[in-house]
Formats: sequence, structure tokens, C-alpha cells
Amino acid sequence: MRVAANVDNSSALGVGTITVPPMVKRGRVRSRAHVWVLMVAVMALGSVAGCAASVGGTAMGSSGRGSPTSRAGEAAAGTPATPSSVVASPDASGERVSGGAASGSAPPGPGVMPGRPTGAEPARPPDTGWTADVVLTGGPGDIVSPTGDLMAVVDHRGVCLHAGRPDDPGRVSGSDAGTGTGVGQCVLTFADGVTPAFAVFSPTGAHLLVVAGPAAQSQVYVIDARSWGVQSIGPQGVGPLGPTTVPRWDLSSAAWDVDGAAVLLVPRTGETTGAVLGIELTGGAPYPRVRLPAGLANSSPSVWSTDAGLAVVANAGDQRSSLWWADFATGAVQAIATFDDPQGSLALSAADPLGRTVLVCPRQPSGALGATVGIAVADRRSAPVRPGSRGCAGAVFSADGSYLALADQLAGGYTVTVVDASSGATVLSVPLPVPAPSAPPYLTWTGDVIVVSDVSGQWPLSAALLRIAR
Repeated sequence: MRVAANVDNSSALGVGTITVPPMVKRGRVRSRAHVWVLMVAVMALGSVAGCAASVGGTAMGSSGRGSPTSRAGEAAAGTPATPSSVVASPDASGERVSGGAASGSAPPGPGVMPGRPTGAEPARPPDTGWTADVVLTGGPGDIVSPTGDLMAVVDHRGVCLHAGRPDDPGRVSGSDAGTGTGVGQCVLTFADGVTPAFAVFSPTGAHLLVVAGPAAQSQVYVIDARSWGVQSIGPQGVGPLGPTTVPRWDLSSAAWDVDGAAVLLVPRTGETTGAVLGIELTGGAPYPRVRLPAGLANSSPSVWSTDAGLAVVANAGDQRSSLWWADFATGAVQAIATFDDPQGSLALSAADPLGRTVLVCPRQPSGALGATVGIAVADRRSAPVRPGSRGCAGAVFSADGSYLALADQLAGGYTVTVVDASSGATVLSVPLPVPAPSAPPYLTWTGDVIVVSDVSGQWPLSAALLRIAR
């Protein structure tokens, strides 16, 4: 099955018939800020909930925890792509490729700010007051909730939930899919022939999204993390499970909305454009949030939702080397950055919840991932996020976009670093007692809990849980 992976933020449900839309300039265009360090202006919204966590399009690995679609997160042989090889569009207006106004409205505040020279590490300011306790958690096959207190096991039999630590005395491992009497429950059983495609918790951990079945007949489930009740999503929206049948979708992609209050589905389309449907968990029929060109909608795209729009990267076809932005206010869909190598592609890593900055990693044809690059949505500037780093880091923004957490290989070992997005200063650096994985981990951040989930199967337990005090 597919589990969440930060470098591929949405589902990838197979490749359908692709109609290629017009492309924004593919030539080599240098960023006007290619030596700047990524920083994000602080504009806290207070009530904005967690990052745009969404379904991870991953391919099943031998460990049972997948690597990203198209082997995005694997450490393939070859020279990694360099950050400067991801270049921004030559101007802020871009080019409209589907409905809406001729250009997207710019989100508030800049997405990339002038910073220290390339190669300089942000200095930790004195007396930040940030500390964190680190606990390894999650048993084999567990998907750990963003709150850290609930685990899910999703396999060919169904979905089981477990509350508590993997060493709880009442927990039974093995044939019962990781649950035991009094501490867990199997809440969903799949019919014969139905297998899970992927599963991921919402940004706040309040719900678990599960998609099962072949792409053309996908079944979509939402499980309440508090009541453990299960509902399905169909043409009329979220509803109770039917006595005999479950609604089916011909899905290309799926994701959580930025605050976890809605699910986003991208059905395959035979028209010139395809809708990204929003389905509110509180009820109501699906409705179009924005429309994508058919080639992009049918490409099993990675999708990351923000307040202002969607970051979209194709996982199939000849558009895989571009980062697209779909603006909610205008409906415009534009390519805002392109990887220089026409045979290469991009892996979507994270996006600022306010829609100012998108993080991507260039991927060479060999599969080798380069260092994380930040793209400013408003003016298309680009910059390396971690000067001196050549690896794709696991990444997630705080709910208000004020901070960025990165899991990366540093001189002292594998470390989670939290950076002030407005100044670039490091406020927390926590070594993880795990080996550096071959694929970037998937990060979530809700409240004062950061969960770093291994997708490589190389850690002794499935996740590292950081509880922050500040």
C-alpha cells in the first residue's frame, strides 16, 4: 500500500490517458535570487490549522512502508541534482493555462527573502527557550498520528487502530494487524479483491483518509480518530457505509485540505480540464475548488493545499519537471518553476500553509534527489533551503507558517532542525537516535508535536516523536 511521504504529498493512483496542455517556457531561465537563502515572512493567522498534510503517493517497498511515487525518495545512483537547476518563471504573472483570470493573485508577503550567503548555516539565537523530548514510537507497519497517541495499520485485510505505545502489555502483534484486546480495534474490513492504495491522517490527526481498490474503482473512507467511526465518500459527499456497496471513483489523486476540514479528490477526466473536488467532512456534495488542465489532472499529481491555492506536480507525462500553482481566488493555473533537465522531474516536499512558499526537490532521470529548493509563489524567486546540503530534506511548516522543521543529514548526524521562517535563525536542533534514511521522512506538525515518520523501513521503530516545550 501507499503511505504518506513528504516528498509526494498526495495520492498517485496510476496513469490514465494524458492530454498534454500548453507548457510555460521550458528554457533555462535563472532565478533572480538564486544565491538567497529561503525565508518566509511571518504572517500568523492564529486559527489556521496544521500544514497541508495529504495522502502520500508512495510505492510499496520491501519494508511495508513505501517510498514516494516513481521512487522519488530513494537514494538512487548518480550525481544529485543541484538546487540552482530548479529555475523560476521569468516573471510574476506567468501564463494562464486553464480557466480563471489571466494571472493569479499573489498571496500575502514575500516567499523568499534576502539572507546570509550560500553555505552559511543559520546561527541559533541565544536563549530561545525551545527544547524537545524525543521518543521513538510505532510498531512495524504502524502509521503514527500527528498527535503521536494513535497508530493505524492498513493492509489487505482492512484498517486497525491502536491507542498507546507499541510496548503496551495488552498489545498483540502479528496476525491481528497490530492491535490487542482493550487497546485497539479493527474498524474496517476490505472485501475480497480490494487492497489499500494509501492512507494518511489529516493535519490535526482528527481523521484518517484511506483509499482502497484499483484506481478506476477507488473506494474512499474517512475514519474519525476519536470515535473510530468509519464513513465513505461518494457523489453526495461523506456518508455512512452502505450495507452492501461502497461508492467508487476513477481517481487520479487525493489530498487533505490545508486544515483537515475537507478532502480533495482529483477524478480522471476526458474533458479539456478536470476539477479538484472539495468534500467537507461536515456534509454537503462535492464542489469544484479549481480546475486543472486535463494532462495535469490525469497525471496522478502530487497536490499540497494552502489557504491561497494548490501546489501541484505531475507524476506522469512530460510535465513532471514543472511546479504548478492553482490559485483559489482566480482559478488560474500556472507553471511557476521548472527543473533544467528536461528528462528530470520534481518531487513536491511541502508548502507554507499561507501559500507563499513551496518546497520541491529536483529528481534526475536516475532517481537521485537533489537538495530542497524554495519557490516564492508571488514573484517566482527560488533559493536553496539548506545551503551546503545536497540531500532532499523532510520538511513541514508550522500551522501559521512562522516556522519550518527540517529533517536532514548534518555533520553531527541525522537531525531535526526548526528554523524561524522570517529570520532564518535556528530555534531548535535535535539529533535523532536513528540512522539517516535512504528516503526523506514524512513530517507532521500539530500544536507542539512533530512526528517524523520513516518511509524507508530502516529505523528500529516507525517514527520519532518530538514534544516541544517553549
